[in-house]
Amino acid sequence: MDVPEPREISDATLAEMVRTVEPTWDLREAVPVERGFCSVSRVVVDDGGASRTLYLKASPDGDPRSIPTEARLQAVLDARTSIPVPEVLGVVDDGDALPTPYYLMTALPGEAVAYERVCRLDDDALRRLARETGRYLAELHSVPAVDRFGLVRHDGPELTGERPSGDPRPLTVAGSREEWPSYLREYAARELDRLADSRFSDLASDLNRWVEKRLDALHGPFEPVLGRNDHGLHNLLVDPETGEITAVLDWGYTLAAPAAFDFEFAVYIYGGAFLAGLPDVPDRRPLVREAMLSGYRTAAPDRAEAVSTPVPLYGALAAARIMNDFRHLDVPDGCEAAVMDRIRADVRSLVDG
Repeated sequence: MDVPEPREISDATLAEMVRTVEPTWDLREAVPVERGFCSVSRVVVDDGGASRTLYLKASPDGDPRSIPTEARLQAVLDARTSIPVPEVLGVVDDGDALPTPYYLMTALPGEAVAYERVCRLDDDALRRLARETGRYLAELHSVPAVDRFGLVRHDGPELTGERPSGDPRPLTVAGSREEWPSYLREYAARELDRLADSRFSDLASDLNRWVEKRLDALHGPFEPVLGRNDHGLHNLLVDPETGEITAVLDWGYTLAAPAAFDFEFAVYIYGGAFLAGLPDVPDRRPLVREAMLSGYRTAAPDRAEAVSTPVPLYGALAAARIMNDFRHLDVPDGCEAAVMDRIRADVRSLVDG
């Protein structure tokens, strides 16, 4: 994917962007924030004599990308679930004078920690994080919003500074498929094509054959639900000592998929298997799976059966994504070969098993 550099936005422009959402607010301070490829700023505004800290998220280059959908999704989740998402105060979808699209949202407490730090949480903290993840996924999967498979988008009216509705009905699915195996075959083909050009290209041919056999054996029924699809500590705010999740951020890649697909990706990522090649990092997928199931059952006991049985195909595709993005992992110096060997062995155990 072509990832642009986030563009710089002047304080004067940010002040105008804030006033478009709320004309009575004056900008006191603005600080750029490193968060993905979007242009994100922490802004402090004067709200009738009191200061208020907010965040403004804008397109990095004028391309809408998923920013308008992300704002609507957060509004839906804020209205219909207990998932801790920032409250969206206003959205501006288009305009010639300002760097649109963008939206303004509230700040939530918690610490932003690196993706790889999940491997360093102690068992109790990881268990809590996994249990809360399971509960939040159960709530997400229960929102009645989609009836096809694919990336979630919206088909509502354009906004010029207003708050988005919490109504899920304008949510739609781009390039949708009615049949999950058809969509998953295309999804898997993209990941495996990338794998052939990665540092794990030696696995591509065998994994492709293994995936094809599993795709042929898939049988439903399959129910599309809103899926997180972008799991990782980098998209959360947490208390790293306790594992409490205080904010779930960045919803731009939400995917309509079966609940089990979303669940298995979370188990793989939070289980830390991708860094288990380090001598002091265990593979804690069993701990994470058990805790996630516990949390899922508390929020949606009637849906838990759909995620209770592991699906190796989905776990393999989660591993493929890690391999494709391996260059972005922060691996300790001198340990890359060991980590890569462990990932290869993990995938080989599936392919040869």
